[in-house]
Amino acid sequence: MVASLDYISPLVSGIIVALASWLPIGPEGHAVSGLLESLAPSYGDYLVPSYLGIIFAVLFYFKNLIALDTQSAIKGRVSSDLRYFFYASIFTILIGYPVIRGLEDAVSPATSDLINAVIGLLLIALGLIYRGRKLAPLEDVEGRIREDENEATLLDSIVSGITQGAALIGSVSRSGLVLLGLSSTGIDVKRALELSFLVAPVYFVLKLLFMTWNPELPVSLLFTAFLSAFVVSLITMKLLLKMAEALGRRRFLIVFGSIAVVVYLLGVMM
Repeated sequence: MVASLDYISPLVSGIIVALASWLPIGPEGHAVSGLLESLAPSYGDYLVPSYLGIIFAVLFYFKNLIALDTQSAIKGRVSSDLRYFFYASIFTILIGYPVIRGLEDAVSPATSDLINAVIGLLLIALGLIYRGRKLAPLEDVEGRIREDENEATLLDSIVSGITQGAALIGSVSRSGLVLLGLSSTGIDVKRALELSFLVAPVYFVLKLLFMTWNPELPVSLLFTAFLSAFVVSLITMKLLLKMAEALGRRRFLIVFGSIAVVVYLLGVMM
């Protein structure tokens, strides 16, 4: 029989894994793992349902877009979002598969936190570049091929796929690295977040395919982790988009990057 207190561990695990997946800190890094071990020592048993909850949250969030783009594709009209997802998925697999097969454990959790902090500093630096009204590193190239402000281009697909695949090394932050790559093209930060969310399931599916998981736990506990990750993911995605809209590109990049730096410093002090 499952006691009421038994639901605390999967609930906490789902919440923290979801938050860490959408923020630039990495759900399996040193700082997050230390927090999970102190609050929910058996959190490792709930990583798989938590990641599944994140995947389904993305699919639910984009359900209308998926339906419309699927209907358009059947009629022979392929949207820029669908092309983006297709090519970004290919590049994610091309980069991510060899990485997860040979380099997944090459970087320790503590080193992953350091890498995430460096990514955070680069996001802050990019925000400061925008403050000086200078072009982002790839903005000039992107401006020549982007016909519409919100159009997802092949360059966006390549950047997303490469950065997302590379994020499978250790616990490097997928959200931080992909946002850094997309922001370097000069695209609107809110649109960059949407594109980052859209291609995220490919990353998590790859991660799940190579995870060892043999828990002997009641379905109700596993579902609690799934549901908490699902709900928190939906809320976090919406809040991040609202923050991007309210703060603007420059300030959002600085705030978002600062999260990774602060978490790294806290992890060093733990």
